[in-house]
This record gives sequence, C-alpha cells and structure tokens, in this order.
Amino acid sequence: MRILASIAVIGAGTLGVPAQTGFIVHFDSLQDGKGGSGRSIVEVDGGYLLFSHQVSPDGSGKTHLFVRKLNAQGLLVAEQEHTNGDPRHYAFGYIAPVCPLDTGGFASAVLEGSDYWAETWLYRFNQNGDTTDRKLITTYPPADSITHYIRQTRQTQDGGFLMAGFYHEPGIKTRAYLIRIDAEGDTTWTQYYGPTSGQTTAATGVAEYVDGGALLTGYRLIPGTPHPSFLIRTNAQGDQLWLRYYGERSSPNGAVRVLPDGHIVTWSEYRELAWPSYWQQMMLTKWDANGGIVWQKRSHYNYYSSTTDFEVLPNGTFIGTGSMVGEGTITKFSPTGDSLWSRNYDVFHSDHQLYDVEPTSDGGFVLCGRGDQNNLDPTPGLETIYVIKTDSLGCVVPGCHLVGVQEYEVSLQERLRLWPNPATDHVRLELELPPGYRPTGAVQAVLLDASGREVLRETVRLNGTVLSHLLPLTPFAPGLYHLHLADEKRWLAGGNVVVSTP
Repeated sequence: MRILASIAVIGAGTLGVPAQTGFIVHFDSLQDGKGGSGRSIVEVDGGYLLFSHQVSPDGSGKTHLFVRKLNAQGLLVAEQEHTNGDPRHYAFGYIAPVCPLDTGGFASAVLEGSDYWAETWLYRFNQNGDTTDRKLITTYPPADSITHYIRQTRQTQDGGFLMAGFYHEPGIKTRAYLIRIDAEGDTTWTQYYGPTSGQTTAATGVAEYVDGGALLTGYRLIPGTPHPSFLIRTNAQGDQLWLRYYGERSSPNGAVRVLPDGHIVTWSEYRELAWPSYWQQMMLTKWDANGGIVWQKRSHYNYYSSTTDFEVLPNGTFIGTGSMVGEGTITKFSPTGDSLWSRNYDVFHSDHQLYDVEPTSDGGFVLCGRGDQNNLDPTPGLETIYVIKTDSLGCVVPGCHLVGVQEYEVSLQERLRLWPNPATDHVRLELELPPGYRPTGAVQAVLLDASGREVLRETVRLNGTVLSHLLPLTPFAPGLYHLHLADEKRWLAGGNVVVSTP
C-alpha cells in the first residue's frame, strides 16, 4: 500500500460533526493479462472496508476477492484474501458492488470461474469483512457455454435480494436478466428481458420499487443503429410493466435509485451520433412512476466521459461518479439536477475509473476505483486499486475548490498572465509555452465561482507558442472566481479572477 497524498484536516467539527480528513491510497495489483478493481467501499467503525477483485500476489495469476480494512486516515489495518480453499476458484473473478444489510454487514454477488466453467455466488460479510455466508446462485458447466454476469445486488424490503446483470449464450446473443432471491439465499424466480437474437441487451443497475416491484436499467446494442439506455419497471414477479429507451450511448454503465416519493432517478451516459464515439456526456434523469421524464440534465461534452455509481443524499442532492478525460471524477447535483460542483482526480497521469462513491459521517465522501500506472512502475501493465477520501466539497486538500484538485506544473504556472484583474466585462489570458511543449488535444479555460461550481468553459486557441483567449465576464456577479486551463490529459495553469462592479 502506498499513501499518495498527505492527510488534510479541515478543522474541528461543529455541532457534533467530526473533522473532515482527506487522503489518497493505492494497492498494487500483479498483472497476468488480468486486472484488479476497487469495486465498493463502505464506512465501518471509524474506518472503511474496501472490496475488490485483484490478481493474487502468490504468483498463480488467479483473480481473488480481497477485503481490506482501512482506518480513518487511510492506513491498512487488516487484509483478507478469499479463496474458499478451492484451487480451481478464481481463474477469473468479479465482485459486484456490495449492498448494506438491514441486520448489519454487507452482501454482494461474486463471479468465480475458469476457462471451462463459471459460478455466481451470493456472499455475506460482517463489519470486519469476514465471510459469514456463501450461497451458490447459478452454475454453468462446459456443456452449457453460458456465462452470467451480475452487475448489481440490492436487498429487498423482505430481507431478500434482487440481482441484475446479463448472460451470454452462443447463438442467442446477450440478454438482460433479473433474479429474485429470498432471505435464505434461495432463488424465487428468474426473468429475462430483450430479444433472443440480433442484439445485445444488458442490465447494469437495479432497485426495488416502493410496491415491491423492481426497476432495471442498462443498455441495448443493435448493429448499425443508435445504442440507447433503457429503464424497465416490473411487478413483484418480475413481469415487465413498461420499457423506456432514452439517450444514445456506447458504454455498459448506468445506475438507478428510487426516491421516497416514488420518483425514479437514473445516472447514465449520453452520446449524439453527430459526435465521435469517444465524446460523451454524463446524464442525470428524473422519472415519474409511469416512466415519464420529469427532467433530464446533461453535462458538457468531454473526452471519454463515463458514469458508474451515484447516491441520493439526505438533503435531496445527488453525488455521481465515473471518469472524464481519463481521470476519476465526481459531480454533485442539486435536487433539480443542476451541477453544483465537479472534481477530477489524476493519481497516475493515466487511465482512471471510479466505481463507487459513498457519503461519510463527517460530511465528506469516500471513493474507490482503479488506475493504470503505465510507465510509472517497472511492472508491465500494472493496474492499481485506489481509494480517495474527500471533504464535503470533493477536496482531498482543503481549499481545492479555489485552486483545483490537481497541482499545476510550476514551469507553466509562472508563465500565465491575466489582465485586467480586477475586471468588469472581460479578462484576457495568455500562457506562453516553453520550447518543445505541446498541449494534448484541445485546451479548455474553465471558470469556477467561489463554491467550486463551473460557470464558464471555452476552448483556447494556440497561436504559435502562446495560448491566448478573451473571457467574457459580464454575465457574472461581482466576486472571486478561479480560472484554470487544462488540455485533455492534465491541468496546465490557473489563477484567481476578481470580477468588480462596473
């Protein structure tokens, strides 16, 4: 384990709220053509439990389930590698996001398999990460050549579970499915959704509806046609009540939550066909009980934007995570879907993905995911599981909402000029690049207000060796703003801008 960022204490808590801490830690995964991912993280006993699948460090090349316990500062205090005493298990493996149990502890679906068979198990863990129960849900010997993938598990009101995912059978393509399991871990029913041939239909998220039915979200792939997300509502027996297609997408991610008033919220991706396939938007959608859209909000276009998990906070706001421009990202939204702030995290200057975000008792957030170290480590293809703890504004270091999450390159920062400053109607920026330095792709100028909310984003042109642009300020109220420049891979420079009264 390595600690990549120092602990940042924001100050003593007030009104019974503890002080907020921030850290970034990571755990190296050995590679044998396979990867490791931090899939879930939960707060327990003043610390955190991290659930991940990872190539075993014993040199076998098998993918095992790892459960790690961290203290409040991100330091490793315990670690368990789950092999079940069976050497055939985990030639490949996968753990779905865990769900909390009403009796305490956690549950998740785990895929165990080899090149010749695959099994899906329901695991239950206690607060220490120990396996308390393990139940076989599906098994497929070589003759079937069928593989099931559970993408999400949710506990139901009666103490049972809903498991959603997709399966592949030769000649039938891929279909979404939903499994209902009772409190003892026995399968009550299994339902399948989507055509039996000609297209791919996969479920990526599930939630129980207030009437005991289910909500299923995922995506559909039809060769030569748009690839929309879908939302399905079922009755208590899994029978489809309605189906809605929305957006156009190309990545197998998405999540769904049910609000106390019966409204439904989905977190997914959106792509217009007019854009290249790697330019996407993050999309938050609110639905009524009949599948009508109440509102739909989309982020600005960005490179390789993707969505994974999101949560509904007690005050009705939303926090969503995924990746953007190869960096892990979280965004907070108002109860009406408007963006409040967004943070990117670049741990290894490479490809990153965040898979889980959870609110913490100190008012902050804890996240986990994976990143590729590439040339930063001599191990070929090293992939790393990492954990990020932030404050309530998504900052690892206090005040990042004013200066940006990532540190700027000093050689570039010293070259940035902003004038006039203070300004009333416009501010000009100029950044002279050093000899031989070329930005990666388009350079964006992003203006944030004092709360960290993005208020302006414009593309900056490169004239020879100078980045220059005129930013309009007339739409903005007087006050302190922060400007930062970034290309498609890194932050370049930034500075404060004061908007004064005309």
